[in-house]
Amino acid sequence: MKKTLLLLFTGVLIANVCFGGSEFGFLKQKNDTLSNSTKYSAGKQLTKGVWSLGGTLSAKSNSLSNIDLLLADVETFEQRAFNLRLEGSYFIKENMSVGLGLQFGEAKNNLVVDLLNNSFQREIRNFKRNYGVVGFIKNHIPASSNNVFFITNQTELFYGYENGPSETYVSNSLERKYSVKHSMGLNIRPGILIFFTDNFAFDINMGVLGLSFSKEDVNYTYPPNNIPSENDRKKNSRNKSTDLNLKFDLLRVGFGFSYYF
Repeated sequence: MKKTLLLLFTGVLIANVCFGGSEFGFLKQKNDTLSNSTKYSAGKQLTKGVWSLGGTLSAKSNSLSNIDLLLADVETFEQRAFNLRLEGSYFIKENMSVGLGLQFGEAKNNLVVDLLNNSFQREIRNFKRNYGVVGFIKNHIPASSNNVFFITNQTELFYGYENGPSETYVSNSLERKYSVKHSMGLNIRPGILIFFTDNFAFDINMGVLGLSFSKEDVNYTYPPNNIPSENDRKKNSRNKSTDLNLKFDLLRVGFGFSYYF
């Protein structure tokens, strides 16, 4: 009886070793396949024919009070502003794409300031919206061997339209201003692109240099029941300017995501 059990046990052991493709071998093969299918991958080779869609958001907020300056005392200063950019591009060759973008933003400011030792108070409130169209060329420089990190530089031509009202209180006098501004120019936006899957990436960019030409039409109105003297009234005007911008501003820093396919 003992010999029979020993032979049976030995036979089962040999069968299990020889036929690894049976139950235990099948489970092992299934687990290996599942492990390979769920393996994480990131990074993408940006070759000719790849498309991308993405968007970035920039915003800033300030709330200040009781600030003493040399010639003025700021009682309150509140600022809220944001810019949203949506872009699509096509890679014409490896690591270089061309594309179009749309931009929308709003800015709201409220300032109360006392001038000349608090003898002259002024309150300014304004609200503006801006819209823009952008055409660009974007270069991608790989910063890692697995195509996860890229240093980018976007050179863009833009057209922008901005409008909005502004109110200025000087003592008991109210002045309303409405402006319409058209601008066009050239911007340079360096940045960093980081892939966290093989298609999705996190994008950081900043407009550090810009050359713009603008034209602004300004119209002034005054309440009919409180019109200031003719010498104190401002006349409608048209302003033209050329600006070279080289400064840091939170509204120039964009954080967003891109999809590559």
